[in-house]
Amino acid sequence: MNHYSIEKIHIVYVIFKLEDNADQQIYAKHHIDAFSFYQSLSKLLKHLKEIYKDQNLIQKCHCKYVILKQLNKFFSSFYSEFTRIFSFLNYDDVILMNDIQNKINNHFQNALSVCLIKFSSLDKLKIFLQDVNNKQ
Repeated sequence: MNHYSIEKIHIVYVIFKLEDNADQQIYAKHHIDAFSFYQSLSKLLKHLKEIYKDQNLIQKCHCKYVILKQLNKFFSSFYSEFTRIFSFLNYDDVILMNDIQNKINNHFQNALSVCLIKFSSLDKLKIFLQDVNNKQ
């Protein structure tokens, strides 16, 4: 029986394929024991993504996020742009839920002010706003 998991084999393969500064980052941080440190390939890839994320892209997305408003756009177009931009940012759902309420147009803000529901997630808020949009 093979006692090495497929996941560990994938981790070893990816670590051996790293070049330049990436392999130094992994080995330096985990003192040559990088193979056992990472429990899954997704954790290794997430760590590499954090190390090498494009700071210019993040800054551009933050600027776009700050000025984003729905105005006369359809809700679906606005929300699509909203999710595309915040996918590059590391904001939690509470901040996003508060921000979206300030970014939607007056019609949706009025519907939210009349609504007595306290939304527990961004998805539930989106569903409510889509429902308001469909009733227009």
